[in-house]
Amino acid sequence: MNAPDIDPIGQMMNLVLAYCRTQGIGAIARLGVPDLLRDGPRTAAELAQEAGCEEGALRRFLGALSAEGVFQRTEDGRFALTPLSEGLTTDHPRSVRWLAAAMCDHAHWAPWGKAYEVLMEGKSQTPKVLGASPWEYLSGSPEEAGRFGQAMTNMSQQAVAGITSSYDFSGIKHLVDVGGSRGALLLDILKQNPSMRGTVFDLPPVIEVTEKALADSPLRSRVDLVAGSFFESVPEGADAYMLKHILHDWPDEECLTILRTIRRAIPPHGRLLVFDALLVPEAPPWAHWLDVHMLVLQDGKERSPQEFAALLAEAGFEMTQAVAIPAPVAIIEAKPV
Repeated sequence: MNAPDIDPIGQMMNLVLAYCRTQGIGAIARLGVPDLLRDGPRTAAELAQEAGCEEGALRRFLGALSAEGVFQRTEDGRFALTPLSEGLTTDHPRSVRWLAAAMCDHAHWAPWGKAYEVLMEGKSQTPKVLGASPWEYLSGSPEEAGRFGQAMTNMSQQAVAGITSSYDFSGIKHLVDVGGSRGALLLDILKQNPSMRGTVFDLPPVIEVTEKALADSPLRSRVDLVAGSFFESVPEGADAYMLKHILHDWPDEECLTILRTIRRAIPPHGRLLVFDALLVPEAPPWAHWLDVHMLVLQDGKERSPQEFAALLAEAGFEMTQAVAIPAPVAIIEAKPV
């Protein structure tokens, strides 16, 4: 909130309490309250009954979020959607409902309690907080893992239009989505490229969920599901491999392992597509905070074009383009050398 009538200390107070806002949005999104407002304003009592929560608490949460413009409180005390909260509805084409919910889950939230220690030591404290890496923790927490999977689908939905309108996939016959989760981006690419087939490659528990999620998809016959670890191997011989929101999860050494695994599998004519944020000075604030979040979570990072070029070169690739697109990610293309 940057209203001009708020003094600098007032603005700082609002920033200091921003974590309350984040958790409030996450809880409201998880409950599905925005979906209940799609047909118009409703009272807190009506919403609480349908959402299965306590009326007084819901009224206060919605009141606080209305003060931020996330919801609107009408003159008769009902609550309504605004353009901000429309993005928290499930069926919005650019929905962030499950991203909001997952970012407030223990796996993402608890490590931030050690931000001071991260500053002092320069490395993630997540193993101390969760007793495991985020991925190991999620493998033992199916509810959180489910929300995280849906969050990754939200992120794919954010990127799909920009990616498919900005990159020519027409020459690719076989595309492997490395760490592809539920294959949301791959499916959209396949829809627009009828002669292409695709492979979703991810960890065994993820592939089990993806198998169920894609069971009724009309594109299922064109998608192979392969389980494994991208630190060890990936399916060989495809025309192209893509990594969406994968490399930013990891420090350079782990990224090199992933890239070298792909380098062993990719044919000479193949191409590698990386979809991650480009960290440049003019990037929006959320991109800079995502960079810090990746550090706090597991020593990951967002990267500049120069950092991507150096990383790819060390793994046996040459970066051929790195372009910003109308999406929360950029397109980084590379070829094997």
